[in-house]
Amino acid sequence: MAPAKFAVLSFLVILAYFASLSEGNFYQDAEITWGDGRAKILDGGSGLSLSLDQTSGSGFQSKNEYLFGRFDMQLKLVPGNSAGTVTTFFVSVNLSLLAFEDQSRRTNSVYLVSFVHLTQLSSQGEGHDEIDFEFLGNSSGEPYTLHTNVYSKGKGDKEQQFHLWFDPTIAFHTYSIVWSAQRIIFLVDNSPIRVYNNHESSGVPFP
Repeated sequence: MAPAKFAVLSFLVILAYFASLSEGNFYQDAEITWGDGRAKILDGGSGLSLSLDQTSGSGFQSKNEYLFGRFDMQLKLVPGNSAGTVTTFFVSVNLSLLAFEDQSRRTNSVYLVSFVHLTQLSSQGEGHDEIDFEFLGNSSGEPYTLHTNVYSKGKGDKEQQFHLWFDPTIAFHTYSIVWSAQRIIFLVDNSPIRVYNNHESSGVPFP
């Protein structure tokens, strides 16, 4: 069964981060949707930065559709008490972020917000597919836990959690999803931390 095309890629941010497209140009392939100068296209279109201040975050949205590929985000997390911050990006078909926890109605978009760092590849409908890569904010000042999950036909229960070998609040690090017809690979600084293989031939749904 062929996967659905994953449409518009967009990002909303509540933390400063840097994103890059290896095969595209942000001037040609993306549009800044909000942020009043907090989102900036850099290096002739090869990069884009989003930032947060006390007034607002910022965001952009791609003009093109995507099917499979590699998605990278360079991110530095909030130190100490991180409750109330959300940093999220996800790729989807017909997905609209109406509230931080309400995805009951959907339009064609991909979003990046804050309260978690979420890399989500998601399709539409009750039986939607989704790939999550997230940091949950905490109020204790304890080290962050990295969460990953895969939803197929609306069912998850495939979560795995990781404790990183560094403090993600000190410097920028690269968090990546490599998604193909064969497998999904989660990487941190280009080191694989999880591989989810396609076992659809055995009756296990795959995004």
